Amino acid sequence: MITAGRLDSLRWQSRRGMKEIDLMLEPFVNRHIPVLPDATVALYEKLLMCSDLDLVRYLLRNVIPEDPELREIVELVIAWHRKDFPDSAQGLE
Repeated sequence: MITAGRLDSLRWQSRRGMKEIDLMLEPFVNRHIPVLPDATVALYEKLLMCSDLDLVRYLLRNVIPEDPELREIVELVIAWHRKDFPDSAQGLE
């Protein structure tokens, strides 16, 4: 289970100031990170170490991450985004 301090840190790091990224990462961290296993949270932290340019490319599916761990967490974020906001996921196909 994630600590409150770690969750707050992830919330802060998920605010990138780029609308395309923020609309996907902030809801994911608020809704799903608290219940995910530590290993998955660690993958999310690894994703947050990517540049904003790489993040937007990954999340909009312009580029598929070569790293299998990044690919896994990107697919998870996209899948949850589609589930949570089905009308806004049209550009992610």
